[in-house]
Amino acid sequence: MPEVIVVEGRHDYQKVKAVLPDVDILVTNGSAIDEAFLSQLERLSKTHEIIVFVDADNAGERLRRIITKRIPSVKHAFIERSLSLSDNERKIGIEHADHDVIKDALNLKRSAKPGSDITKHFLLESGLIGENESRKKRLFLCESLNIGYVNGKGLFERLSLFGITQHDVEEVLHGYQSS
Repeated sequence: MPEVIVVEGRHDYQKVKAVLPDVDILVTNGSAIDEAFLSQLERLSKTHEIIVFVDADNAGERLRRIITKRIPSVKHAFIERSLSLSDNERKIGIEHADHDVIKDALNLKRSAKPGSDITKHFLLESGLIGENESRKKRLFLCESLNIGYVNGKGLFERLSLFGITQHDVEEVLHGYQSS
């Protein structure tokens, strides 16, 4: 099935096109995604694999949620925030990532799948929410699982979306070194 990559802006488009010149790319033109664009994606999803590849910021996460809600079969590619910072470290975006980072992110794309046994109680017991070091622990977990960083509220949804189990989380957290 041919792929279509969804990015936020023209700079993201240019960067991904430079890395993968033969791939089809659609641009949302920011976080104000409209019904016509979503309808186009929905039609394309019948014949193409849709990959959501947006910035690791609030606007990107908003787009990811909107598109996923409309088209649950989309795949997701993530770049760590630290690997998508501008030279002055003031901006976050795919356009700032190295070519190899972009290739790796697209090779590691993830699909939604059922089967998660994650509960909010488990997240609390694991120290992923409600503790002083929870943010650092979540960052370690999200980077290790390549699911993009999310806050405590979004972690439950993200782990559930990708069918990540308590066992998966425990295995990753086993390698966590508190600071």
